[in-house]
Amino acid sequence: MFVLAHAVVLQVITFAMRPTLSYAVLDVGGSQALLGVVVAAFAVPALLLALPAGHVIDRIGERAALLTGAAALIVAALIASFGGSSVGVLLLATMFLGMGHLLSVIGEQAMVANTTSRGQFDSKFGYFTFASALGQTIGPLLLALPGGTVETPPVGLIFMVCGALSVVLLGISFFVRSSERSATGKRARMLPAAAALLRIPGLVRALLAGSIVLASVDLFLAYLPALGHERGIAAVVISALLVVRSMFSMFSRLFLGRMVKLLGRRRLMVWTIAASAVVLSAFALPLPVAMLMVLAAVFGFAIGTCQPITMSWIAELATPGTRGLAMSLRLASNRLGQTVLPSLLGTLSAATGAAGVFVATGIMLFGGAWSGAAVGEAEREEEDDVPASK
Repeated sequence: MFVLAHAVVLQVITFAMRPTLSYAVLDVGGSQALLGVVVAAFAVPALLLALPAGHVIDRIGERAALLTGAAALIVAALIASFGGSSVGVLLLATMFLGMGHLLSVIGEQAMVANTTSRGQFDSKFGYFTFASALGQTIGPLLLALPGGTVETPPVGLIFMVCGALSVVLLGISFFVRSSERSATGKRARMLPAAAALLRIPGLVRALLAGSIVLASVDLFLAYLPALGHERGIAAVVISALLVVRSMFSMFSRLFLGRMVKLLGRRRLMVWTIAASAVVLSAFALPLPVAMLMVLAAVFGFAIGTCQPITMSWIAELATPGTRGLAMSLRLASNRLGQTVLPSLLGTLSAATGAAGVFVATGIMLFGGAWSGAAVGEAEREEEDDVPASK
């Protein structure tokens, strides 16, 4: 229960502070080009610190990571609140935000993985990602707090509220008890342990599928407003489409365990990623708003289903004592995918518009579906190598 509460509060802070930091950069005279640097400043800690953080969690427990992560978020809010008149200071605050988010997310995911019995990963990660999605829905609502202008939200007030929520997060972290440590996890060194994880049949393919799925969500969030601008769709309609996507993603996760039992994990993951690919590509068609709402709902349900499946699959493939490292590998690959794939596909927008990006993202998701199918093939090959017991 504390981990779920922790996940909600963490995502509220993150999804309120990230857009607010962008507003703050523009407010102090920064150019729109600098916003890409802000995004990179958030991702850099994950790329540099993910593996060491996951390895340390496997050795000393999740609670220390949650406490340190909450402390980093408090520092980020303080820096942004009292030193927000400089772009350089705001970038520093963004880096502390990225570090706090990294440590907290890896700690949460490792806690879920290490305290869940085999066969229950899909259900538990479904509830966990539901809590995260709830926080991601609430966070942007802080931008509507009173005190701002038509163009800019009340930046200082939002930073102060996020600082207070970070203190609450620190308090929740104190109530979380680390899972039992594995003796194997204590002895393992980071690089050999990471190399061993990557040799597990299916793990690299699961990481690839997860990074593609997450990048597709980022591309949807970034280019749906551009599509609306090109077609003259009102901003309130675009906002409604985003809310519908988020709500149906949350809804799907409540029934994840049942759907896995009914259809099987591999089949459910492959078909939901493939469905996401088809639906996202359909956004390129000149469809009426009502049909776009239906597509947003289907995309939200499908993408919301396959996201936690990739997470639970990685947790189950990893051995006890290395799940913190496995979650950190997942987070690092996701951040890499979120950085590289949107940059590559974004170049299409100049030539084809937003519609071309949606089609290219759909094609990319078909690659993710193939990768997910290959995970099952790797598992079957591994099972075939095991001699039958007499």
